[in-house]
Amino acid sequence: MLPQTSQNSWAKIIETGKYRYMKTGKGFLKRMGALAMIFFVGAATVLQAKDVKFEELSKNLKFDKTPLKKQVGIVTSYADVIEGVTSSVVTILSSKEVKERPQSPMFDDPRFRKFFGLPKDFQMPEQHKQEGLGSGIIITSNGYILTNNHVVGGKGTKVKVTLAGTKKDYDARVVGADPQTDVALIKIEATGLKPATIGDSSKLRVGDVMLAIGNPFSLEQSVTMGIVSALGRSDLGITGGGYENFIQTDASINQGNSGGALMDAQGRLVGINTAIRPGMGGGNIGIGFSIPVNMAIGIVEKLLDSGGNVPRGFLGVFLKDINTDMAKALGRQDRKGVLVTEVGSDTPAEKAGFKPGDLILGYQGSPVNSMAKLRLAISNTAPGKKVGFELLRNGKTESKDVELGDLGVRAQKLGSVTAEPEKPEVKVKTEELVKGVVIRDLDPEMTKALGFAADVSGVIVESVDKGSPAAESGLRAGQVITQIAQVAVSNVEQATKQLKGFKGEVLLLQVYEQGRRDIIAVRLK
Repeated sequence: MLPQTSQNSWAKIIETGKYRYMKTGKGFLKRMGALAMIFFVGAATVLQAKDVKFEELSKNLKFDKTPLKKQVGIVTSYADVIEGVTSSVVTILSSKEVKERPQSPMFDDPRFRKFFGLPKDFQMPEQHKQEGLGSGIIITSNGYILTNNHVVGGKGTKVKVTLAGTKKDYDARVVGADPQTDVALIKIEATGLKPATIGDSSKLRVGDVMLAIGNPFSLEQSVTMGIVSALGRSDLGITGGGYENFIQTDASINQGNSGGALMDAQGRLVGINTAIRPGMGGGNIGIGFSIPVNMAIGIVEKLLDSGGNVPRGFLGVFLKDINTDMAKALGRQDRKGVLVTEVGSDTPAEKAGFKPGDLILGYQGSPVNSMAKLRLAISNTAPGKKVGFELLRNGKTESKDVELGDLGVRAQKLGSVTAEPEKPEVKVKTEELVKGVVIRDLDPEMTKALGFAADVSGVIVESVDKGSPAAESGLRAGQVITQIAQVAVSNVEQATKQLKGFKGEVLLLQVYEQGRRDIIAVRLK
């Protein structure tokens, strides 16, 4: 997939759309009320992964991946389980000295000062300390702690850890952090700690009992209970365009729980509590999200073995889940597969012969049913590895082997400008394509005036009647139709000719808009 930048500000970290990260603010900003929504900018960059490799770290990790034991009879208490795991959950305090913005001229207005009761000599401080409170999980006896990236703040942030039941603070260093998954690994200089036993999140089932442990609202070692409400939640916008595969739970988690432990009924770590979907009043309504521990440990391995960076596989396509109309247009009886809407230039996908309109049915021998899950699977594959895809093209299945690129390297190449090739002038012509849709030729002057990429060729949609099937499908005036029924068109004559031979009930159109290509399905009958 084409790379996406994810540089979250703290405003996004505290509340991203409908979701809220579970870390509390303290100190000056807490006293200033609404201003507490502003915090550290950027992601943790103090990387020390070169000091240790995952093979060395893994020798100190304690795993138990056996299936969850089935309990017979009524469970009256989880006290024994909880007593054995709470000492593995720590409190994390991050702090940073920040400079204030220049003081507003309003502070010089006596009426403003009087209204807010400010003394005559009041001045906004030039610098103050911002603090945040979260949680973490000890995973080795010598001080390695798993937490969220947003808990440890950004560059220049000081991180302190308080062990359960103690008042002693330990200075911590950030070993590695990945904002794309919101996973971070920190280290304190301590020995003899009790690490959490790491379970297998891939074996979780909806309905399994979950125990959430953390420090909500500074209430150290709070434990709540619920169940696994759902698995594989993605496209939530929690990581700001990153990679999501959350466990959803109704175990109550609140502000300060970020980075805390989600345990199974046997006290094994299965997730890192990260965010909730708050109610209208901002409180917990029983919808919380945790990063699966298998995913988190995988990120830790990549951070340690790649010098603090997470290498990710890169294919070079834009993808889309298909709806019922698209499935019908492709001759499918189900909605399985993911549609390729655009193939990037000079990408592994282009070199392997991928085309817009291809339906990806399989990846590495496994069926593909979700765009988000395929994107995650590709990103989890090492760059340079040759992988296999099963495609459906024009009703026929075919296999393609692709050597994945490096997403990080691709990101560095973005922004290069390609010289605009000369295009012959064409005579402008308009015509109704389907009911309610008028198209016209796209001439070079219009291409330049509208800021379209030089390689965009097709017909521009001049108007779409409201309420028409095309409008309901998402076709809008100003879009450029580049393909009709998976065949490229460059002018009105080609477009109408292609449509005359079409006998199906649903028409697939590839459209270009705002630098992106997409595929929409227009019902004709």
